[in-house]
Formats: sequence, C-alpha cells, structure tokens
Amino acid sequence: MADIMIVPVNADNAADFGSVIYHSWGETYRGLMPDEILDGRSADRWTNRARQSPDNKLLVYVGGEAAGAVGMLPQARDFCTHKDSFEIVALYVLKKYQRMGIGSALISEALKRCDSRLVTLFVLKGNDNAIAFYKKMGFEFTGKTLEDNGLTELEMIRNIPQ
Repeated sequence: MADIMIVPVNADNAADFGSVIYHSWGETYRGLMPDEILDGRSADRWTNRARQSPDNKLLVYVGGEAAGAVGMLPQARDFCTHKDSFEIVALYVLKKYQRMGIGSALISEALKRCDSRLVTLFVLKGNDNAIAFYKKMGFEFTGKTLEDNGLTELEMIRNIPQ
C-alpha cells in the first residue's frame, strides 16, 4: 500500500475534508437514506464547516490523495449516554481505500487525542459494513438510538484502557 499520512484539517486542506465527506456519504448512504437527503448536500458546505471549525478534524492521504477523514469532540454531546466520553462524530473512508487499514489508522490517531476512558459514536442502522468495523475496533452497542428524519442511529461505546 502507498504511504499513509494523517494530518490535522486546516484552511489549506479543508476542501479535501469536504470532498471526502461529500463523496463518502454518496458511496455509503445511497439506499440507506432517502435520495432527497443525499441530493441536497454539497461538498462546499462541508468544506466551509471545516474552514470555520478545523479543530478536532483529521484527514488521511494515501499517495498524496485524500482518502478519509475523522471528526471528534473531546466531550460528547448532551444526548450521548456518557456525556463525559470522547465522541467520534464522523469517520469516513472513500470506498476505493476501504479495507486497507485506513479506518483503523484514523481511529488510532483520534484516540491519541482522547482524555476520557470512554469513546462514543453513532452509526446508521443498516450500515452493516461500518457496524462490523466498529465491533472489530472494540465498540459495543449501548442500546440507545436516535431517530431523525426517519433515520435511526445506534449508539456504540468503547472503553479505553488507561
């Protein structure tokens, strides 16, 4: 495999972050969520969000090409079961780079920034590839679900050994 380089998001690479998120959503969620939601998105929206708030976002490049991204929060959002946990709010790897260890590398790099013993994330119900990946990475379902726009997200959590 080509060289993997993981870097923080900044103004110069925010467009790569936006592109990865945009294209990953199309690859991952087509058929799992309504087309209207997917067709209403834009790479520019994600790029602008990354430019305005680059903190806690990482990009992975493979052979100089943006291949994946992760976004995290040092403290989980209020609706999470464990509000004192670290939260991974986005983890996307472009389809052509999946099953190459990139998702694992992004999780490992994100966890280096974790000060909590617990890590929370949500995964879309029916996204079986992601669910299998997160289970392999040590995440387990909490039983909590979020319902939004007719979609169900499942909460998963992982203990971090100290």
